[in-house]
Amino acid sequence: MTSTMRRAAAVSAFALLTAVALPAAGVRAGQFDGSKPFLCAMTTIMECDGSGQCERRTHEAASAPTFLRFDVGTHVLTAGENRRTTFRSTRLDGRLILQGGENGRGWSATINEESGQLAAAVVDDDFTFSIFGACTMP
Repeated sequence: MTSTMRRAAAVSAFALLTAVALPAAGVRAGQFDGSKPFLCAMTTIMECDGSGQCERRTHEAASAPTFLRFDVGTHVLTAGENRRTTFRSTRLDGRLILQGGENGRGWSATINEESGQLAAAVVDDDFTFSIFGACTMP
């Protein structure tokens, strides 16, 4: 597998392994607490190699979907037309804390429950992606 193919797979793994949580009892929840389906757009993707050199990537170059749809009622994340996976997560201090892994890569993400701001990272042994975006209610 080429380096470019591995990088594309890493961003796809993030898209398919992101998670959402239901609100905890007694905690004030924002609109992005996981109690209703919402849509997130990835707006910035930065790729960094093992030496610390980083470059901005387009969605096409990173083989990343533009939108992620989270449906907590069915616990399904949809990325594009044919990518679907189930999910889980935790909530902490007004944020959804999301973590997972696939194909030897790990990822972590947070969504601000009030603003819907998204920040995420996909990590492999020789490169990372830093991903930023925003969520909205459909």
